[in-house]
Amino acid sequence: MQEKANIDSNRFQLNRLSQDQIHDSLIEDVQTGLCAPPRSLPPKYFYDERGSKLFDQICQTDEYYLTRAESSLLENHADEIVATVRPTAIVEYGSGTSEKTEILIKAANQHHDWLHYLPLDVCEEILIESAERLIERYPWLSIDAWHGDFLHDMQHFENSHESSLYTFLGSSLGNFSYQQAIRFLHDVRNTFNDNDCFLLGVDMVKDQRILNAAYNDSDGYTAAFNLNVLNVLNRALDGDFDISSFEHHAFFDADRSRVEMHLRSRCQQTVTLRDIDLKLDFANDEHIVTEYSRKYTADSIQQLLNKAGFAPQQIYTGNNNEFMLILSRCSR
Repeated sequence: MQEKANIDSNRFQLNRLSQDQIHDSLIEDVQTGLCAPPRSLPPKYFYDERGSKLFDQICQTDEYYLTRAESSLLENHADEIVATVRPTAIVEYGSGTSEKTEILIKAANQHHDWLHYLPLDVCEEILIESAERLIERYPWLSIDAWHGDFLHDMQHFENSHESSLYTFLGSSLGNFSYQQAIRFLHDVRNTFNDNDCFLLGVDMVKDQRILNAAYNDSDGYTAAFNLNVLNVLNRALDGDFDISSFEHHAFFDADRSRVEMHLRSRCQQTVTLRDIDLKLDFANDEHIVTEYSRKYTADSIQQLLNKAGFAPQQIYTGNNNEFMLILSRCSR
């Protein structure tokens, strides 16, 4: 069930999924992912308020090139992208702080006197903070924010605006398995009108030394970000994970073309999640997989988009071929 709450502005509406539904989804993911080897958790649980702010710090590190590379592509090509689409609305899955999308928002004002922005994110606090910043900066912008999980709650989006630009930035598609990626892209395509476009940002295959460094920054922000998911479980499910008894481990798997992030148990230990009466016995050196981050070539991402019913119109890679932005329409 969907609940709506108006913030103190006629230009800002916050739409919430039922908190029970979100909590039930967490319980299901924990029971499915942590009770059988190989243990795993979906990366969406990284992004509570602290996790979102840690990720912002990661994006400022010297090693984490992804945000800089994608932002540079957006700065260089935003005018061309919005001139192609001429959007009256921008829809964003996994919006976070909306800082990169702000580049597109500024460019869109050249073509319309008013723009609608529909961000969807799992962190309500970040949605509100981002919306307040954008509304203050852009008097011609209205925001219809959605707090929820875009993998499961796509049907709750209500977008009646013609000529929308749908965006999925930050290489978040790389967190999905192949089948999850196809399903997500199909769901996006099924929301489209004839004049809509889809802008996808994905990371590219490159020297594994660069990739390994990006997920093991020297300041320790990525390690803190990874470990913070245990704080999320402790708070949400009355757990007793000892954060100091786990450590961050990340590496590039060249055979699967993906970076893997794990949490490694530093000792034999038992963890209890009291809200769901669940005890978890970890062996020394046992791992929890917390994220896959797949890296693409131009050919592999085009094949994926084609299979999901999209026709890429333009691919932007920049001089270093570090990152890709792909602008697509629905294939006929």
